Amino acid sequence: MNEVLDAPTDEPSPRNWKSFWCLFAIQTQNAFNDKAAQFLLIPLGGWLMSTGSTGIVSYMEYVLGALIVLPFILFAPISGWVADRFSKTYVIRAMLLMQVIVLSLITIAIYYNKLYLAIFGFFLLSIESVMLSPAKLGIVKELVGTKRLGFASGISQMATVLAICVGQIAAGFWFDYRLEAVESGWTASLGPLVIVTLMCIPAIIISMGIEKRPAHKVKPLSFGVAVSHFVQLKEIWDDKRLRFSAAGIAFFWGFAGIMNLLSIQIGKDLTGGGSGFGSGTAWMMLAASGGVVIGGVIGSIVCRRRIELGLVPIGGIVMVVGLIALATLNIHAINTSLLFWIAFAGAGSAILLVPLNAYLQDVCPANRRGRILAGIGLLDCLAGIVAVLIQMLLAKNNVPYAIQFSILALVSAAVTLYAARLLPRDFIRFVALGLLRSVYRIKVHHAENIPAKGGVLLCPNHLTYIDAFILSAACPRPVRFLMFSGMFKKKWIGAGAEFFGTVPISSKRPREAMKIAAETLANGDVVCIFPEGQLSRTGTLNELKRGFESIAKMAKVPVLPVFMDGLWGSIFSFERNRYFRKRPYKLPYGVRVSFGDLLEDDDRSVDELRRQLVAMQTGSLLDRKLMRASHRMIKKPFKVLHGDASKLSQLRKQLKSSSADEKSERLYNALQIREINALSYGEVVMVDIDELGGLSPTLLVFLARLLKLSLVIVDANDDAQRIGELADRYEVTAFLAGGQLAQKVKQEELTGKCYDFSASMPACDGYYPCQVIHERVISMSMPHPAMPTSTASFQAGWKSGSLGKLLPGYVWEPLMDRVMLSSPALGELTIDDYVSIDNEGFLLPDRPDMAS
Repeated sequence: MNEVLDAPTDEPSPRNWKSFWCLFAIQTQNAFNDKAAQFLLIPLGGWLMSTGSTGIVSYMEYVLGALIVLPFILFAPISGWVADRFSKTYVIRAMLLMQVIVLSLITIAIYYNKLYLAIFGFFLLSIESVMLSPAKLGIVKELVGTKRLGFASGISQMATVLAICVGQIAAGFWFDYRLEAVESGWTASLGPLVIVTLMCIPAIIISMGIEKRPAHKVKPLSFGVAVSHFVQLKEIWDDKRLRFSAAGIAFFWGFAGIMNLLSIQIGKDLTGGGSGFGSGTAWMMLAASGGVVIGGVIGSIVCRRRIELGLVPIGGIVMVVGLIALATLNIHAINTSLLFWIAFAGAGSAILLVPLNAYLQDVCPANRRGRILAGIGLLDCLAGIVAVLIQMLLAKNNVPYAIQFSILALVSAAVTLYAARLLPRDFIRFVALGLLRSVYRIKVHHAENIPAKGGVLLCPNHLTYIDAFILSAACPRPVRFLMFSGMFKKKWIGAGAEFFGTVPISSKRPREAMKIAAETLANGDVVCIFPEGQLSRTGTLNELKRGFESIAKMAKVPVLPVFMDGLWGSIFSFERNRYFRKRPYKLPYGVRVSFGDLLEDDDRSVDELRRQLVAMQTGSLLDRKLMRASHRMIKKPFKVLHGDASKLSQLRKQLKSSSADEKSERLYNALQIREINALSYGEVVMVDIDELGGLSPTLLVFLARLLKLSLVIVDANDDAQRIGELADRYEVTAFLAGGQLAQKVKQEELTGKCYDFSASMPACDGYYPCQVIHERVISMSMPHPAMPTSTASFQAGWKSGSLGKLLPGYVWEPLMDRVMLSSPALGELTIDDYVSIDNEGFLLPDRPDMAS
């Protein structure tokens, strides 16, 4: 139990998690006990007031509210010093022992009807909370590290807030239930206090499960340390990051304090402080706690991978809406509307708190964390004192509830606007990515390959205009993108790029551009460069430029390959030969983002990058849901416009009787073809089933159904003239041909795309040879994609003398005197070295006879 363990640098160990969950249980129990004691004393004061007592009982909620925060003002620096000077583990255990002693004192005071002694005991209980706070907050990062801090901090904070609310709620109901039975407020409080005191004993036992954390070297305790609050506040205020998060957290606690006191005021006004006061207040606390739990869960889930500061203005907006609704209510009873809007506002406050609390703990220097957290605790207490004074002033002057809620709404709106101004990038990014995730279901694979800290150069494929947003949503660290400075001159693109910290580089001064990129990486940022240099309009990888090699070597950082799968076919891709102006095929759209292995030293090369990108693409295609639905694909009906449909039925029977592996391989091959800019959804296609032979099941069962093709079926008996007539009649746009149909198409000079899977003639406009091995399509030529803008670069769909572009999902690996070609559609195939592949992905025959 006494070993000193290092803080986790990556994933917390099982021992770390055990310690964290022990801490979680302890701080939850501690918060419950403190609030239960307070909210047993408040209804006791209300009962005494209803029996004619005067004096302090009329202000019990305000007195206790002040006593909660006063110890933080008096002892916060000392508590921070203690948390740094001694092992936080030992501090936690000592304070749990103190809690038992103090609660015993309060119980004895209630037994002897000594109200002032009970109030003094409550003051001591508040001191215990002050001494515990920096230790329990500061130890969280030491246990779980930065990577899991957002989750751990969020769930801990929300459990604490929930325990506070449950303590208030349980005490209120408990007191009223006991009061009805015993008719004495003193006796009604006594039994619950005994049970709460006994509950402290298991917490001491659980604390033994927390691993010992090392103490830090600090200055000796002195008067200067004891009054260092304001120095600590200045230290916090001088750091923009600490100032922002500390002010936001203080606002939350001030808001919570006013809402608590308002609920007590409403309960007291409606019941006169007698029977029903405790339970009425408890119902409102229950609503608030429910809202806090919901908001906390939302915040923790959103922050599970990284701290999302964009949530802060969102939480503020939710708070404002809830408070405005409360201001419009005519409060004459504790009803559903009142409880709902209290819960709504509470949810907003929790959504605001979670990222702020996680961010604060993350940016606190380890050797000063205790002092800084103590200073922040002081700020929270000052906010609490202000809340007590403001609400007491409003209540004693009989200010209507509507005006009180309106004032809170105005203050919350001001805080929300301020947060949005401070965090415009985080806010807009969060909203934009939220909208993006509603349209794109992004699955992330191997995000653990991203270094937690330090510079890293991301090199992804590039298919759509939203690739940067997809990557930002998938990457757990903020990403900065490189963009040619000429793009900054375009009004909207430039403004958006500058707003999100895009790094401008010059296309005319490449050395300077690489230097700027390297400096950004050297600063520890995650930088993304698209090595293709342009959007792919063919659906395949373009030639990879070597600039990333130089940038990575200059910055001395690793390269991380990234592959985004599933974007071809979206409205932001060039599928259907245009961007944007088309309907999406489905919503939401499934996207998979895979992070490869880090490339360091000599591995930071074009060849290794392409190899990894192709390998990730292969795995992504294989993992698609469609690959598990080959049997359903076979059952789907055909759309035949002309010809003998019985041949398709025979193909279906043939496929049904084939092995599961055969079905999967053919479906995979069809998916490979769908991923390129060769055929579009709904095209009318002419085919000769007999001529295609073994390719027919792949092209006419799986591919035809994937793309919802309409088929015009011909055979060898149809001459060239007949082929032309049918093509005109049915508006055929593509031909899936062997040698004879291709010859007839060429003879009639028909318009449309003729894909010749016999590769019997050289490529030219309108005629596109495709390479087939073992009844699997390996490569395809296709039309040159249009150039949608004047700045777009030419991309070849076909190349004279080539066998077409290697399809996505094939791994091409040159060996000594042969080539290894592999994919799930083909398995591994070693072929003689008579074919090579160029930088654009075209297969080039090394024997002249293969090109003709």
